[in-house]
Amino acid sequence: MHFVAQAPQQGAQWAAELLEFAVAFYERAIDRGEFDPLRIAEELGAPPRYAEHAVGVLRELRLVKPAESRADRLVAVSPEAAQMELLVPLEREILDSRHRLAGFKGQLSAFAAAFERQSRTRAEPVVITGDQDEIELRLLEAAQSCTTEVLVMQPCVARETRELRLARPLVLEALRRGAHGRILYPHTARGDSGTRAHLGELLPAGGRVRTTKEVSDRFLVFDRKTAFIPSGEDGEIAVVYESTVAAFLAGLHARIWESAVDFDSGAAGYAGTMEELKATLLSLLASGAKDEVIARRVGMSERTLRRHVATIMQDLSASSRFQAGVLAARTGLVDLALRSAA
Repeated sequence: MHFVAQAPQQGAQWAAELLEFAVAFYERAIDRGEFDPLRIAEELGAPPRYAEHAVGVLRELRLVKPAESRADRLVAVSPEAAQMELLVPLEREILDSRHRLAGFKGQLSAFAAAFERQSRTRAEPVVITGDQDEIELRLLEAAQSCTTEVLVMQPCVARETRELRLARPLVLEALRRGAHGRILYPHTARGDSGTRAHLGELLPAGGRVRTTKEVSDRFLVFDRKTAFIPSGEDGEIAVVYESTVAAFLAGLHARIWESAVDFDSGAAGYAGTMEELKATLLSLLASGAKDEVIARRVGMSERTLRRHVATIMQDLSASSRFQAGVLAARTGLVDLALRSAA
């Protein structure tokens, strides 16, 4: 094989030619023992610069080494020996780097878990939990940091859920610290002794209380920043750290508040709200709503609801609950438009 002396070419063709020469150079050197690089280049018909390049490549790959007898002579080395010298240290270095990498990952994972826990506690927009201890802690945190406003919508004390029961003293304490409070109860709260006793504490603390014909659902909003709303049927609560949701609930509360009736602790019984409550019951009866649905919406037990329904049916001489609703609508006791409320 002969390589013609010519000006070095550029690009891939030049690199391929040099590699081909280095391989041919190595083949000649294998059986020589000690050899002169320029002599092999001359045999291959290549200029000295080709020999310089080939020696550079072979030195880098540990395929040649200096001869012991003369400094200008070289000795070819087998690929296996070159691999031991060149690749084994690199593989060991790579292995060490992998061990270091695994160690760093293990250490960082512990810190990442701590960061995730802290971030979830502080920044997660919605936390859904049924753990009563966690609910109590989050209620305590929200109530203690509350400085401006507490909004509450809930059923009577006799029908309140555990988180509402836990929230009662916390809301009261926030009011005593100067936060404004607006609390919505159903009209039936006026006839509930437990609720009236609680309202007797809220009013002196500065809370404003109104009752409405229906309670659409229960929720608490602190400072329009944190909201507690029901989630599912298993007693889970969604704690929402999102001002947009809190503002929406505040708007809902405000709309119901406008049509609600102020509670006066000195007034006896339903204090003029019985007719509105009766109209609501008739409307829901006419819609065909079940006892469970009606009781939840007006904030009374199903047993109390049935007692009210029996009285209404007797007053209207109705033979069925649905007939009572229809008769009430025909006689103007309830607006037909209210039937869509169910």
